[in-house]
Amino acid sequence: MTQPTIDFGVGGRAPKREVNWEQLLHTAIESSSHGLCVFDWRSRLVIGNEQHRSLYSLTSSEVSPGRPAEDVLISRHARVAGAKANGQLAAYLAAISRREAFRTTYELQDGSFVELDMHPMSDGGFVERHRDVTELRLAMVRAEEARQELIERQYAIDQAVIVAITDVRGTITYANDRFCEISGYTREELVGSNHRVLKSGVHSPQVFRQMYRCLARGGVWRGELCNRAKSGELYWVDTVITPQLGPDGKPVAYMAIRVDITARKKAEAQLSHAARHDALTGLLNRAALLDDLSERLSQTQARRQQLIIYLLDLDGFKHVNDTLGHAAGDALLKQLSGRLVSVVPETALIARLGGDEFAIVQSSSTDERKETEALAIQLLQAIAIPFSIESQEASVGVSIGISIAPLHGVTVPELLYKADLALYRVKSDGRSGFHVFEDEMRSRAQDRNRLVNELRASVARGEFELHYQPICEAESLRPRSAEALVRWRHPTRGLLYPDEFIGVAEDSGLMEALGRWTLERACADAASWPAELRVAVNLSPAQFRGGLLFDSIIGVLMKTGLPPHRLELEVTESMLLQDREENLLLFRRLKDLGITFALDDFGVGYASLGSVVSFPFDKLKIDRSFTSELPGKPASRAVVASIMTLARGLDVEVTAEGVETMEQLAYLRGQGIDSVQGYLLGRPAPFGPLERARAVVGCKPGL
Repeated sequence: MTQPTIDFGVGGRAPKREVNWEQLLHTAIESSSHGLCVFDWRSRLVIGNEQHRSLYSLTSSEVSPGRPAEDVLISRHARVAGAKANGQLAAYLAAISRREAFRTTYELQDGSFVELDMHPMSDGGFVERHRDVTELRLAMVRAEEARQELIERQYAIDQAVIVAITDVRGTITYANDRFCEISGYTREELVGSNHRVLKSGVHSPQVFRQMYRCLARGGVWRGELCNRAKSGELYWVDTVITPQLGPDGKPVAYMAIRVDITARKKAEAQLSHAARHDALTGLLNRAALLDDLSERLSQTQARRQQLIIYLLDLDGFKHVNDTLGHAAGDALLKQLSGRLVSVVPETALIARLGGDEFAIVQSSSTDERKETEALAIQLLQAIAIPFSIESQEASVGVSIGISIAPLHGVTVPELLYKADLALYRVKSDGRSGFHVFEDEMRSRAQDRNRLVNELRASVARGEFELHYQPICEAESLRPRSAEALVRWRHPTRGLLYPDEFIGVAEDSGLMEALGRWTLERACADAASWPAELRVAVNLSPAQFRGGLLFDSIIGVLMKTGLPPHRLELEVTESMLLQDREENLLLFRRLKDLGITFALDDFGVGYASLGSVVSFPFDKLKIDRSFTSELPGKPASRAVVASIMTLARGLDVEVTAEGVETMEQLAYLRGQGIDSVQGYLLGRPAPFGPLERARAVVGCKPGL
């Protein structure tokens, strides 16, 4: 084959030089950035470049010239990954045999991707181009992943948020599925409508003016809006509105993205309501009342109005709880709250302060007290009506203390304090009534506070003494015991009787200490009396609280040496109404030691006959209020006869208190009374150690 020549001469004949076409082709193939392979008409490899070997990590022997195409393909496919490799090989061999062009992409085991292009040649051979498309393929994968992620995010957005687009006039141009779902409108109903179709009327015009000003300046507006659905139901959305600006920088459309926060708003409303309202009655609670009262006080001062504060405390509510149970007590409070709402003007505040305490705050434009007293009377009448609870009737009363602003003060604490003083005055006067604050009430409160302080100091110093009143057999008048009665030797006021300080001691928490001193002193005194005499000691209901009474009594008996059978404990009916099961167990434990029990002032308390029968009393004491009217008053005679019948049925003794005349004694003897006590037989008196036994025994002989 004659080699062509190249003429390099200019303007003349140049020397000729032979061209090495094979070397030139080899150089061209090797310099290609792609892998190249040439096969002859017999499908044998003519040449393959280094890039081809590198792409597939082939050895020189695997791609040596003259190797059959099938061998080369098998070597290459040994590096191909995935289940498609064998199929790709079979398809390629078929294309070669048919002398057809072929294209495929291989995923190699090292994670790279190679694109193969095969083109047949006219002489029967074919050429392969192998291109590394790893970056391109990964970019496509990333693009597909991004596309899928975008689709998923779009779906999530459509599910989670409400999207709408409006033009500058507020006409809706786009609404997503979530928007249609929450609003109740179809997309056809929304698109083309003005966004005001959702207006709820909840927000003031100022809210929307502020929004429009912000958007008109190209700003992003965010806030919480209440919208109205097609059904009329309101729903809340956290809204972000973004303006889409035109070339001139002015808004051409608005995109609103909203998140449904209706559930959160409802929860917040419930929490807010719970924070301000009593869980049982639904009325305002103490904290809310104080906040609202302070605000109303400022308003009334500015308007020159009066503000009337009523403090209500139920009378006898504890009895309902103790006899019918706490569930019945709760039911009564709910019914009572309904009565208050029905009686009190709608503009007034009504609050439950806790337990059985309530408050009412009413504004008034008149200075007359008639309006104040009229509402108080209405409250008394409404609450006096018996409550029906589980087919049972329960009755309570109410004590009402009233203060008026600005007459009695201009601050919340001052007004509540004075209403409380008026309430205390009602309770002191016998309960179930009302009082408007008066200045003398403050003096009384100050006197009482002073008395509490003096009582506390006197308990610490032991400024008390016991007087004893004999209790004698009705027929023989022989003394059987003596009741210990505590007296307070006040430093400046002289000798004070129990009705002047026992209530204060109970309210101030001093009764337990005073009661223990009384018990210990009485037992110590009685230890020096004749062995047949007992000492009777009164126990306050306050001493039963705390669970320490049993140990306290045992400690006193051990310290004084008084035998348990010579101690008689007197309790009132009110004790039977508190912690019934615990107190019944305490009674039985003390009775097992030999201590006896008397029910004092029987007939004037609240206890039911069932309570009296359940407790193991040894004696019933007829209250002096019945004895004093004997034998003339038929009602008193009937009470005494009933008590005697009950006592005989229970096999317990009966003592009559307050016996002051021979006529009373004779009548009681005729009724079969067991023992008597009163001024006729001896007044309470202090006794010295040597006189004590003699004086107790000498129960006025000759009667």
